Amino acid sequence: MAFGSDTKPVALEDNRTKDVEVGEMNIDGLQEYWSHKVLIFSSNVDQMFSYGLEDEENLSTTSDNRFTKPQFVHEKDQETYQTFLGFDDFFKDETHLDMNNQSYVKVSGGYEYDHRGESSFVHTLSARIKLPKTQEKLHIFIGEETQDAHSLRQPSLNEGIGIKYYFPSLYGRLFSNASIGFSGINNPYVKTRIEYPVIFDNWLFKLSQNFKYSLESHFDEWTNIYFDRKLSDQEVLQLLLRRSTNSEVRGMDYLSQISYMRTRKYDVGYTYYISCNGRTKDLSDLQYDNRLIPQEGVYEYATGAIWRQKLIGDYLFYQVEPIISFHEQYNYKPNYLFKLTLDLYFGKK
Repeated sequence: MAFGSDTKPVALEDNRTKDVEVGEMNIDGLQEYWSHKVLIFSSNVDQMFSYGLEDEENLSTTSDNRFTKPQFVHEKDQETYQTFLGFDDFFKDETHLDMNNQSYVKVSGGYEYDHRGESSFVHTLSARIKLPKTQEKLHIFIGEETQDAHSLRQPSLNEGIGIKYYFPSLYGRLFSNASIGFSGINNPYVKTRIEYPVIFDNWLFKLSQNFKYSLESHFDEWTNIYFDRKLSDQEVLQLLLRRSTNSEVRGMDYLSQISYMRTRKYDVGYTYYISCNGRTKDLSDLQYDNRLIPQEGVYEYATGAIWRQKLIGDYLFYQVEPIISFHEQYNYKPNYLFKLTLDLYFGKK
């Protein structure tokens, strides 16, 4: 179907929707009802970018095998790679969902307590509309992550709405994409990303390079390096290294973080981590709220833990995260933080 033709949108009716009567909805029925609406909307948008229609079964089961059975993973390493994907699925759901060709909406809300700073309620909305009829190349997103590196001390940042294009992989292992969007009506941006993963024995090495230009913050670039070690089917050790620069800020920022992740059973997992953040230059033109000037060197040490558990099915999670931070803003005196978050998903995982 060409864009703008008279072909009607796909209805995607099935027995599940017919069985969920409005007056009889429990929480499972409500989640299933709105998840189905997300899939209907996704298929209708997908239809506008395609030349033909697929049957309903194909629309609801299409998946991207680049990540479930990647070419760069040898047969003997498949089980190890699936373990890494399982931890990504549980602890980093947004990244894992973004790797799979499924549409979803994620709503998060919670409270962040900051002993020395300002405590606040937080809420975020993110979504992915996958367009499989474009041969897995075009995605519509809401809430793109700026650092996409899952430093546990740095939350995802909402970047508005945009379109992302996935280039064909090179040599079976070099993945790249480009996106254009708006993080505010007056702040358009473009962004590119390149990722190169390598797996051997019980190790996963992954290098990613990112470039971004926006009207407000101008040029950003950052590099993430992961070293993941499988200890057992329930345990993973991860080392994350990052460096980043911004054209408006002197010098370079860097981050190192080591994390131990474990799942106790299918619906419970926890993480311990230690991290440090630093910079290579004084920021003499900036000040903290207490008028201290950011200095060269490590400006924060932190340690924390995460407890994450499914409440209902695969769509409602709660997460608690206590943190002890030593920041130069407070003369490296201990600061106590606590985060409580609920994540709710609509769509097919």
